[in-house]
Amino acid sequence: MSGCNLGRIDRYILVTAGVAFLAALFTLTGMVWLTQILRRFDLLTSQGQSIWIFLTITSLALPTLLLLTAPIATFLAITYTLNKFGGDSELIVMSASGMSPWQIFKPLAIFTAAVMMVSAFISIHFGPLSVRVLREQMSAVTADIVSNIAQPGRFATITKGLTFHIRERDANGILRGIFVNDSRDANATTTYVAERGKIVNSDAGIFLVLEHGTMHRSAPQAKNASMVEFERYAFDMSQLSGGKATESRASDRPLSELLNPEIKMDDPAAAKLEESRIRIELHKRLSTPLYPLAAFVIPFAFLGLPRTTRQSRGGSMAGAGLVFLAIELAGFGTWGFVQRNELAWPLPYIVPLSAIIPAVLAATGLVDFSVPPSIQKYIDAINARLQRFETA
Repeated sequence: MSGCNLGRIDRYILVTAGVAFLAALFTLTGMVWLTQILRRFDLLTSQGQSIWIFLTITSLALPTLLLLTAPIATFLAITYTLNKFGGDSELIVMSASGMSPWQIFKPLAIFTAAVMMVSAFISIHFGPLSVRVLREQMSAVTADIVSNIAQPGRFATITKGLTFHIRERDANGILRGIFVNDSRDANATTTYVAERGKIVNSDAGIFLVLEHGTMHRSAPQAKNASMVEFERYAFDMSQLSGGKATESRASDRPLSELLNPEIKMDDPAAAKLEESRIRIELHKRLSTPLYPLAAFVIPFAFLGLPRTTRQSRGGSMAGAGLVFLAIELAGFGTWGFVQRNELAWPLPYIVPLSAIIPAVLAATGLVDFSVPPSIQKYIDAINARLQRFETA
């Protein structure tokens, strides 16, 4: 076969897999994104934000969603492509014309490498950047609610466990008669009462600066409450974008900071917890590109070899799906081990590699994982009987 014909076949395989991948990716990501849109719909209904702010905030979640859906879309695209070639007897024709399985493997490997590179770019750079921008946007939205939208004389719940009240708002943005009740911490409730305050946007973040007030703190187990008077107190609005700052710091950090983290915390327990979060985030980003590779080689090992039309491909598709599902579930389960024990860091890499290495060996013909003929005979008989029922 000439190089020109081989090039056309390569392009044919790439286009078939690419179109199937984009269709699966847009469908899966759109379905998950819809849940984010519904969850953030209160930005329009109760928080008075514009449609542009609403679309900006919901769109910033797309890079993270793409990392979740890209391996699944890759698996579906490769499975569809190989099943189509097998069902139309194209694999048999390619094999009869002298093409080896490797020549079919190569264009699909190029396609998967492109998916891996995009996943690596999103995981290492673009994803953390979108998370940081998302938190900044949510902080700005919260500050806008406090300074412009919250109606004087009414109690407004900014987020779960945080209630805000102002007596009046001046034309220059000064808030008077401020009351803030913060019960987000299950161990203590803090109440701030101040004569006046103002939203201040600085390089360090967005703050509600309270003046001439008191801070009351009480705990359910404590018999006595504490009270502190202050002249000025800066209430950090940035922490309202997604929980406490310590809980989201690792996902905001660029890769360079994850490789050489600087943890500046006085509490040893909090510092240890942050260290474990950084460790999880680092290995999550570095291991993410392995899952699209697993999503490619697993279905290829089951469906990449030519079969006659009498041989059922349903069992092979089901087997590939079960193996891929097991790898995905095991991958999610490794993060708990990595958090509890720093020696468990190889697990996020071992899980996908445990499927990639055997699947590559099977795809190259070095190992045979096919169903034994005695069992395949019964599977084919069951499928033939089911087909007769469908056509009856």
